[in-house]
Amino acid sequence: MALSGNANLLLGASHYHHPQSSTNHHHHHHTSIPEAPTLHTIQRLTASDQSFDDTLSLTSPCTSSSYPYLDQFALRNASTFAVSSSDYKDQKIFTSLSRLNMISSNPNMLSSKVQTPDDANNKSPDENTRSTYLSNVTTTIPTDIIQKPLPIEVRVRCIFLRVGEIDTLNERYTSEIFFEATWYTREHKRGSKSESHPGHFNPQLVVLNHMGDSLRHEKWYATNKTAENGLLEVTEYHKFKGVFWERMELNHFPYDVQELSISLTTPLTLHDIYFAENKQKPSGVNRTVFSDQQSWHLYEHVEFQFEQYREEYSLNYDQIHPVLVCTCHVGRKCGYYIWNAYFLIFLITSAALSTFAIPPSNSHGRLQITCTLLLTSVTFRWVVNKSLPTISYLTALDVYAIASIVALCVINVFHGVVSYIYYNQIYLASYLTPVATNALHLSLYPEYSLCRLDRYGFYVLSFIFCLYQILILLWTFWTPFKRRQAMQRKDEKNREDFMNKLGNNDPSNGK
Repeated sequence: MALSGNANLLLGASHYHHPQSSTNHHHHHHTSIPEAPTLHTIQRLTASDQSFDDTLSLTSPCTSSSYPYLDQFALRNASTFAVSSSDYKDQKIFTSLSRLNMISSNPNMLSSKVQTPDDANNKSPDENTRSTYLSNVTTTIPTDIIQKPLPIEVRVRCIFLRVGEIDTLNERYTSEIFFEATWYTREHKRGSKSESHPGHFNPQLVVLNHMGDSLRHEKWYATNKTAENGLLEVTEYHKFKGVFWERMELNHFPYDVQELSISLTTPLTLHDIYFAENKQKPSGVNRTVFSDQQSWHLYEHVEFQFEQYREEYSLNYDQIHPVLVCTCHVGRKCGYYIWNAYFLIFLITSAALSTFAIPPSNSHGRLQITCTLLLTSVTFRWVVNKSLPTISYLTALDVYAIASIVALCVINVFHGVVSYIYYNQIYLASYLTPVATNALHLSLYPEYSLCRLDRYGFYVLSFIFCLYQILILLWTFWTPFKRRQAMQRKDEKNREDFMNKLGNNDPSNGK
């Protein structure tokens, strides 16, 4: 009679009885399950260590070289094989069962030998009891341990050896990157320096954001035998050199901080592999050979992002692959744009306020100057935008330039309104006979009332212009430069961590 995997372990120990009970079994055609096993049978079962060794030798060990965390998974799920002490009142019985449980929890015992009816007849009742009990113990091992091993952890490290030209217009940059991937394996064979042996685990890393055929890739291996558990540490080194695509975020241009990243993935899924940052070996950026130092400031730290993606339009759409993004940061040096863009726009806009010095009667002179300044500002904006990619949102420089154009338009409209009022008063004074004193004074001096309106307009527009400049400065120091300060703090923290690791590895500190 076969028992299910969820059956109680005591059923296996009490399945076989003396010959008298087997005769009763044939008469009633059913099995009566006793409430508890006899103490004598279990003590005889656990007393003979040699019988246990003989029984365990029948099982074929299941070892794993590609998944070193299988043993840890079996030990972590020890509750699957454990038997609760509250189910048994006799402590001796529970001790014997615990001993059986500890032996059965060995990960090497993941399969058991199938017993045939002939073998069962040739064995004694005690041997049948032990083999049946162990078979029921091993059947409680979940099959997902064998079929679904834990994914392998790959620790990564990235160093930007050289960062070349950064092309903001075409959204690309040139770089030379050193990448290191480390993992543990139980494989005792060692591969060569250029390649690993055929049975070795390989993460199969692929670069996603390189452009064209410009990528030059070098790869080599190194192995190191660890003292813990006899594991073999395998390190895969990569050296990438080429042109990489990077989406430029220009919301804060020209105070922007850009991310320069390399994206790596693997055809393996999340069930096979996952990435983690190597805390023992620091990552960083080499700033001494930065070729674009006149335009950018290169930061020292490197950040890691762990993402996932699916293969679009593929039969393996359900498979999720891990993606690793290694990122360094650069901050644009904005001095060129402050003097050649912001300052010139400021001068063009402020020059429009000087038109209020022209008498309101000379309205065509005012309009001529403001229209010229408006066209100059629009032309200057198009010249500045040639150095930027075509984007669907406004940058900080665009907002300032468009606001200046709007200010010129407002001043131009104001001069037009003043000119209309002036000529309207002249028309009324020419065709109407003044009756009151105010009407007579207005007909003789039509510019008198317009001067007061023009003066108020100058005060209001000048106040709004000055307030806008102050708000622009506050926003610049509050938002873009706040992120630059955060990058500097990360650089300092990265430098402190590196010095601490260097001090811990210094052998002179142990003296």
